[in-house]
Amino acid sequence: MDAEKALRLLGRLEKKIGELYDHFSGLFRSDEKVRELFDQLCMDEDSHDSVVQYQMRIVRQDPGAFGDVEVSESEINSIMDFIDKTIASKKHPTLKQAVELSLKIEGTASESHYRTALVQDNPMLGELIRSLGVSDEEHSKRLRDFVVSRNL
Repeated sequence: MDAEKALRLLGRLEKKIGELYDHFSGLFRSDEKVRELFDQLCMDEDSHDSVVQYQMRIVRQDPGAFGDVEVSESEINSIMDFIDKTIASKKHPTLKQAVELSLKIEGTASESHYRTALVQDNPMLGELIRSLGVSDEEHSKRLRDFVVSRNL
């Protein structure tokens, strides 16, 4: 797909993951440490979306300079659909389930960003997508550290 469409899709994914973290923050607001964890993850996802939006502006300035990008649209849409269903569900997850789900999504999102970066022809877009993958790994580490600290 063209670079702008790929970036728009990745931006939507970042926003959607942020929505999930905001949802979890609200569900566990009575536990300050949990709320802080999910609030920080949510803010990070907002920041990721800002990076994607910046890159989209660059692509719009000279679309011909950017080739097509290999992105698994179905995988990204599947993640976003799953997040929507989780948020809409009347059955709220336990803290352990919320953290496990977050780890799963971060791992899937990270793999998607890296896979995209590996087949990316444009070095500037490839670097952006790799940086999003690195950030996903940092989120996974933060979540794993939380699991250890809480004995979940």
